[in-house]
Amino acid sequence: MNQQVVPSTSQEIREFIVRHFEDFVDKQDPTTIQRNVSPRYIDHDAEERVPIDLMKATEQAKLLFKRFPDVKVDVRDVLADGDKVVVRNVWSATDAQTGKRIEFHGFVLFRIEDGKLIERWATTTEPAELLKEPLPW
Repeated sequence: MNQQVVPSTSQEIREFIVRHFEDFVDKQDPTTIQRNVSPRYIDHDAEERVPIDLMKATEQAKLLFKRFPDVKVDVRDVLADGDKVVVRNVWSATDAQTGKRIEFHGFVLFRIEDGKLIERWATTTEPAELLKEPLPW
């Protein structure tokens, strides 16, 4: 039986988060949600601060990947302390509906419990159209 290792050290938590972004965004694997997110997960920046519906989130991820088929995230920094981890990242993608290339930047703070993401707080820039080069950040 393939049992998930529960990250406990700062290094293991950093590796878990980087792998989460690689699998979920870069590899566009919506099943990452099922593996890495607790059914008690709360997004503190969502309109409703209620536990996430994992199946609905998985379906929303599929829609995201359809609209932005080349979406990528560049994880710039990861800082872990105890059960929390902060990530600074840059997202880029092409909007399949408009053909425009966009980019946005963000910081996210996750809390991890029993090897799963259980809480999230985030701040992001508004998506900006990329005309030539990535935006400096």
